[in-house]
Amino acid sequence: MPVEHGTASRYAQEMRRWNAHHSEFGPPGRPYVFQEWPKMVFRAERVNGVVKIVETKQVGNEDEELKERGKGFRFRQEDALDLIRDEQFVHGTLAAEREYDIQHGRLSEKAIAEVRAVEAEAGAVHVPMIPEGPKKRGRKPRTTAA
Repeated sequence: MPVEHGTASRYAQEMRRWNAHHSEFGPPGRPYVFQEWPKMVFRAERVNGVVKIVETKQVGNEDEELKERGKGFRFRQEDALDLIRDEQFVHGTLAAEREYDIQHGRLSEKAIAEVRAVEAEAGAVHVPMIPEGPKKRGRKPRTTAA
């Protein structure tokens, strides 16, 4: 059974002295001082069609935060979710522009076949860019006249 301390007890007075927020012991005894570090950062992903937070980390300084930002982490959960949604919007736009080029004859038959193959391999996910295949370099072989 927990021990209850009245606000006039010596224990409650000591706890107030160390707390920076209101508690069951009464008003705080020291002022709250904001400390930026350490802080938690969040990373989101699309999982089974739903955008959600999949990873959290604690960073201790600005350099660590910048390093994790490059990996897709954000300070606010909403920002991490918006990052994925914005990325998906851009991917959808690029895929729509590529489809427009196909529909209006701006790509060769060979290029269209490559695009369709990559899209079929990706499934229902927007493919923002089609990877370039290997390029043949050098001269064409000479044909010998007989």
